Amino acid sequence: LMGVNLGNWFSSYLFHLLGRTTYTQLTGTIQGTGETERFSMALIFGMNAQDLFRRKRTVQQIYNANYRFAKPPDKPIMKAISGDRRVTLYWDNRSELTFDPFYQKYNFEGYNVYRSSEANFLENKIITDAYGRATFRLPIAQFDLVNGVKGLHPIDVNGAHFYLGDDTGLKHSFIDTTVQNGQTYYYAVVPYDQGFTTTTITGEFVGIPPSEATSIINVDFNGRVKTDINTAVVIPHAAAAGYIPPNISMTTVTGPGTGSISINVIDPASLKHQHIYTLSFIDSTAVHDNPRPYYKLEDQTAGATAIPLSRLKSNSEEAPVIDGLSLNIFNDTSVVIDQKKTGWLTENSNYVVQVGFDSRYAAAYQARRVNYPADFQITITAPGAGDIPFPSTSFDNPQSPSNLVVKNLTENIDHVQFIFRDDNSNTLFDAGDAVFIVSGDSAGMLATDFPSAGKSWSITFIKDTLIPEPQQRTPQPGDVFHIATKKPFRTGEYYQFQFKSPSYSQDTARSNISKVAVVPNPYVGVASWESQTTSVGRGERKIFFIHLPKSCTIRIFTMSGHLVQTITHDSAIDDGQEPWNLLSRDGLGIAFGMYVFQVEAPGVGSYIGKFAVMK
Repeated sequence: LMGVNLGNWFSSYLFHLLGRTTYTQLTGTIQGTGETERFSMALIFGMNAQDLFRRKRTVQQIYNANYRFAKPPDKPIMKAISGDRRVTLYWDNRSELTFDPFYQKYNFEGYNVYRSSEANFLENKIITDAYGRATFRLPIAQFDLVNGVKGLHPIDVNGAHFYLGDDTGLKHSFIDTTVQNGQTYYYAVVPYDQGFTTTTITGEFVGIPPSEATSIINVDFNGRVKTDINTAVVIPHAAAAGYIPPNISMTTVTGPGTGSISINVIDPASLKHQHIYTLSFIDSTAVHDNPRPYYKLEDQTAGATAIPLSRLKSNSEEAPVIDGLSLNIFNDTSVVIDQKKTGWLTENSNYVVQVGFDSRYAAAYQARRVNYPADFQITITAPGAGDIPFPSTSFDNPQSPSNLVVKNLTENIDHVQFIFRDDNSNTLFDAGDAVFIVSGDSAGMLATDFPSAGKSWSITFIKDTLIPEPQQRTPQPGDVFHIATKKPFRTGEYYQFQFKSPSYSQDTARSNISKVAVVPNPYVGVASWESQTTSVGRGERKIFFIHLPKSCTIRIFTMSGHLVQTITHDSAIDDGQEPWNLLSRDGLGIAFGMYVFQVEAPGVGSYIGKFAVMK
């Protein structure tokens, strides 16, 4: 800054340090030993003078607030697993349990996942403010609470608004399948809060934009990397030849719930070999229509609880990663007719069938309507051979036998109570009639009287107006109609499955040794995964030998047979990759040209291949 008195702009006011036992007119007291004066100092940098002054004002506001400002949620502990053209991240839920003393509440909102090819994540910071200054980073994935807090936060930062998410639901793992083997990637899982908004008594709309946690990766001059608990550095690689991936077998599935369960292996090395797990559900509602049942996961082999009793927060939820596995639970929260699975099993009639809740009787039955989560089968019988209907009103006289039998397939009840609205009073279920399934005060129980009876699904026959009257066909004895519903998980329902950990097969390695290769081939001056450098010279050169057996020796020769380098590869079964820096045994860079390599693995065999190094 030229021609500016920096003391006036940035210095504190004058203060005194008069020393011990000295009288001062400023305070009218004797200053004793240990006199202390505290002051604050800030180093401020900006892109230009205007940016510098804007930042100075921000720092001054922080100081005026006595450094009391909202803090982001605690950082999660994240682990990164490298695979073949994929990187898997998973983390714990400690961020969601952070209490913010400034807001005096739990203010967590979601996670942003960032990936970069450099340690400072600067390439992600592409969202600029009104002054063109990079302000926010663009994530590759975002997971937020399903709570209606979504979209752009109303409080801006110089015209830039923080994006809160789309109510996608929380996840605690992410699989990145857009990576290249051998390339170094930097990842961060960063939690953020909801920010704050309010309207003052003067009608002014004010607030604080959301806060993000930090994403720190330090790289020293020697290239050593130190990560934080929520950051990681990963190099994807293929598994060793002979690698057999983990296997999941579903041994038992019980219960009528129409949701689904998917099991994902997140961390193969953490799987417990041949352990049997049971995922069970518990609900406390009378007819099992709870949209948010509880679940728990038990390790039957170890006799331990892997996931304690937890309540589903939404219709789709990812359970915490336990023992290297992740459960994705999709629960049908709304009990509705499954139209795709509802229809005639055997039929002779061409009537239109309406299934749901016949609106003609809503005034009479709506108050006791129950969306009963079960499947039903309605069989047409000979006249008078069916069940006696339940009273359709509180004043009904005993009715005659119908030509219907209703069966509850879900709870295996052969004769279910039903109300028969016989429009033409002929005791036959035909056009214009409606049948309402009746339930008691809890699942599987009979109704005792009309006022307390639950009125559930109805089925109504209507003549098709496009079909001439002589061609209309009524339902015939033996016709069967199926009503299917979508049902939440309920008490007594469980899934049982077993894992087999990754393993190594020497026979498989023997048959796959011909897949050993060099990448890139040819090497033309540079490879995309080579690290950038600010030092003198072109920096490190590197190629990779891939699909290697877990233990082998690599020998590299010139075309004339001169030994250039010998490399020993000894790794875990999930790593079949070995780098070479293109230096000879003498520490010199190799010349351009064709080279021959030999891979020799005890008990597996050997393989010979070629690669080229070009200018």
